[in-house]
Amino acid sequence: MNGLLKQVSKFASVGALATGLHVTVALMLNTVCNVPALTANLMAFLAASVLSYFGNWLWTFEGVGTMSNSLPRFAFLNLACFAVNQSIVYVVVLLMHLPMAVAMVPMVAIIPAFSFWLSRSKVFIST
Repeated sequence: MNGLLKQVSKFASVGALATGLHVTVALMLNTVCNVPALTANLMAFLAASVLSYFGNWLWTFEGVGTMSNSLPRFAFLNLACFAVNQSIVYVVVLLMHLPMAVAMVPMVAIIPAFSFWLSRSKVFIST
């Protein structure tokens, strides 16, 4: 398997775990614990971000660069992804009055590709 395909495969695996964690936590908090949608999404996003950072830094990109360089970049990338993410939840749940589960569909379709491209080109790079 070539280098890019290997990275995409690893990124997808870490992303699937992080996305699964995010969706599970968000839906459980919102539907079972009655936590407001945007708050539930924030809490789930934070949990998934920790898994995503360490999974990608250690495994996908094999510790390239230093944590002191990649972590701030990852945090900035995550803030951008979170802004898109929260916007989707806001529009779908609060404006369209659809269930939180419906918001997960465009979120899962948009965020990963954007995140891989920026992770590979701007976050996990040797300095």
